[in-house]
Amino acid sequence: MSVSVKKATNKTSIKHNNRKMNDKEKERNSHIDPERENENNYLVQEDIRELYQREFSEPLENYNSKQKRNDRKINDYYKHIQSSKKTAVQQEMIIQVGDKDDFLNKENREIANAILEEWFHDFEKRNPNLKVYNAVIHNDEASPHLHLNFVPVAGDYKRGLEKQVAFDRAIIQQDPTLNKTRPFDDWRNKEVDLLEKKLLERGIERKIVGTNKYEDVNEYKEKKDLEKEIKQLEINLSEKKNELKAYSEQVPTDIDVQARRQMRNVEVPTGEKSIWGQPKMKTERRPTKNVILSEVDYKNLVSAANDNKKLKGKINKLINTDLAKENRKLNAEIEQEYKEYNGLVSKYNAIYHKKEDLKSENLALKQENSDLRHEIKNLYETSKEFLKERTNDFKVVFKGLVDKVKGKVPESRFGRLYDAEERESNVNMFSLGGLKKMDQKTKQQKNKNKNKNKNRSWENER
Repeated sequence: MSVSVKKATNKTSIKHNNRKMNDKEKERNSHIDPERENENNYLVQEDIRELYQREFSEPLENYNSKQKRNDRKINDYYKHIQSSKKTAVQQEMIIQVGDKDDFLNKENREIANAILEEWFHDFEKRNPNLKVYNAVIHNDEASPHLHLNFVPVAGDYKRGLEKQVAFDRAIIQQDPTLNKTRPFDDWRNKEVDLLEKKLLERGIERKIVGTNKYEDVNEYKEKKDLEKEIKQLEINLSEKKNELKAYSEQVPTDIDVQARRQMRNVEVPTGEKSIWGQPKMKTERRPTKNVILSEVDYKNLVSAANDNKKLKGKINKLINTDLAKENRKLNAEIEQEYKEYNGLVSKYNAIYHKKEDLKSENLALKQENSDLRHEIKNLYETSKEFLKERTNDFKVVFKGLVDKVKGKVPESRFGRLYDAEERESNVNMFSLGGLKKMDQKTKQQKNKNKNKNKNRSWENER
């Protein structure tokens, strides 16, 4: 049987998973058999908001208690994540053992259900950071499969809530051995291996289909490209075979040659001896090592031999091409390209994660910058009020303070606030309203000075 563990789309429908659909929605889902709906196995059913309340209420309270500004407080963490474009409020996995062809008999359906239940039973023990709020095995479709919905919870955050929703960080924290650049693929492979083990315990071998045996979709595409290359090599091999066959057909197989052996008279012993003791001899005709043929046949044989030599050279060339060798060379090149590709993927992932970290840091710095600007403005206004109440010549004293700040920090916001006020004051001076305000301020200042002088003279007299 095959094994499948894959992420569902971001658009999760708990209503669909729990079969809480209305009649119109049921009509649209024609793949569901309503007669077998009672065979569905509902393992966990909890409101996701209750899970958020349980997991994040304390961290949220701690976070809000540290915030001095109300606009930085978070009222509802669930809604906060829901409105985020970067983080999903939950994750959904679809787990399946076998395909529709395996479930033509009831026994396989029962085996698949048993395996899925066993796998889920220890899921949270294996994955303490993945908080399940809904889990159901559907038996009213062509193949039994498990819809698993959970919220990934990671901790130890220095900024924001101490616990936050983050899938990659959650699974890395619970299993530090995962590949840091591709943790999900590593995590999924481990879960697939566990399902495969449960199959083997029942004497069922895992059938490799789809992309589960590959690290990701890109690797699957690489495999498909390799298959195309091999197919092309097979086509080339077939062409070479046909070419070889064509050459072999050119070799003459029916050369008509009239040839006879050359014979000669040879003296051979008879085995008897003469009266003088010498062996007796007799004459016999025996073949020599030569063959006699006509000149025409001789020329035909020579021509055929030359043709054969040429064809043999061509065949040797074809044989020495060694398609297997070329295939190995091509595979080595592809493997090297794949290594380089993996290296680029790793670099990209590292850059991506660094970019995400920089984004988070940038947001934090922006917030910190905003806080500092706010504090500097408060400090500026407070300093102004403080000096106004305690100095006679407020403007001179305050300008002296601003100049001191500028001397130490030339481009300070403190100085820019003062310059902006001065520009606005200059503009107001040229307006009628500005002039009236200046007259009123002058009169008020004169009255203040008179009162101060009276008080001083009275003090002197006393």
